[in-house]
Amino acid sequence: MMPRRPAVRPAPTWRFPRPVSQQLSSGLTVDHYLLPGQRVVTLVLVVDAPLTAEPAELEGVSALTIQACDEGTETHPGTALTEALEGCGAAVVAAGAGLNGAYLSVEVPGSRLPEALPLMAELVREPVFAADDVARLVESRLLAIATAECSPPAVASKAFYSALGDHRLARPIGGDADTVARLSREHLHAWHEAAICPERSRLIMAGDLPGDAAQWADAAFGSWTPPAAPELPASVSPPAAPPRSVLLVDRPDAAQVSLRIGTLTPTRTHEDWAALQVANAVVGSMFGSRLNTVLREERGLTYGAGSSLGPGRDAGVFLAHVECRPDSAAEAVRLALELIDVGASPITEAEVRNGIAFITGSTPLRLDTADAIAVLATDFTLSRVPADWFDAYMLGVSSVTAEAATAAFTRYVRPDDLVVAICGDAASIEPELQKVFPDGLGITRQ
Repeated sequence: MMPRRPAVRPAPTWRFPRPVSQQLSSGLTVDHYLLPGQRVVTLVLVVDAPLTAEPAELEGVSALTIQACDEGTETHPGTALTEALEGCGAAVVAAGAGLNGAYLSVEVPGSRLPEALPLMAELVREPVFAADDVARLVESRLLAIATAECSPPAVASKAFYSALGDHRLARPIGGDADTVARLSREHLHAWHEAAICPERSRLIMAGDLPGDAAQWADAAFGSWTPPAAPELPASVSPPAAPPRSVLLVDRPDAAQVSLRIGTLTPTRTHEDWAALQVANAVVGSMFGSRLNTVLREERGLTYGAGSSLGPGRDAGVFLAHVECRPDSAAEAVRLALELIDVGASPITEAEVRNGIAFITGSTPLRLDTADAIAVLATDFTLSRVPADWFDAYMLGVSSVTAEAATAAFTRYVRPDDLVVAICGDAASIEPELQKVFPDGLGITRQ
């Protein structure tokens, strides 16, 4: 006799953890995310220094500055810093910059937190920026830029963002070859002095934190008193939604074609955000989405298709991506545009149920580590969104209807306003693409 299967119960309601905040005498705010059982603690210093404040001729200085912080400090120069971090089981796991600011993340066993916090304070308070280290990081970044220019997916994405006009979002986050090549240790030191200070920063501590973690944080960062930082230029207004354009970037003899289709949308604080996310799940972000089901599973035109809906501080970006062979490119483009047009084929209640189940079911799994909580808390900090926003968002997702999802998506992702960027061998794909876009292509040859 077969054993009876256990009943499947509804998943319990998942809530984003609430931090306990601590204000240090230095002006630095520390957010403690208490996560029992998470023995590896994640520390993130978040710096509210938008890339719009970078000098135009030195774009990329923010990312390079924060990345160079772990190359050596005044107390632990060179490899002595690496040895000190390794000695307490700590490691710098991420350092970089996004449109809204910079971040540096360290992971350490909770039992070694008293040793790791002073070292992290060194990283952000007293980096040396040795000339040889800076030159090596510049060379590495220039190599990454050159490598990206050989990658159709990277080139297509760059072409899409370039259509967003004269705005920092339209240019590479880490700078381009011209601006990065200008960077020196003096530029990094000047940016560090201008941007990284307690008043613009926040320390996130996530994990199974010991009871005296607050005292250790204060001992490490409470005396951080750098020189008075100058005012950074105010953030500029978000870019306007770009006009319809079709860009073809020629890569002769490329064996792959990369397609990007997208536009700007409202960001996460907008009342339509939950409906937009559910609609995006239906269109492209889950495996059973329209893009993946039709282009990959049914038609075999692509080996990768989907979409994302990313929030920024002032605007969101919807971006669909398709990778395919040259002989499939025109048909893949045509079908992708049809599948994105939910006004012509409204989202059904069954699709909405699947989209809601995907978001509400996968979210707790994606956020089951201290690192994942810290990453999302970093995003909230840089976007200036309170931590309690997330629970309201999840509740909103659960109540989205097919009508609401269709209405929100058609309101902001309009077929006549989409930017289409294609990277591939123009000689082999342009004739068929002309049939899809009889009004012409904007051709960029590089």
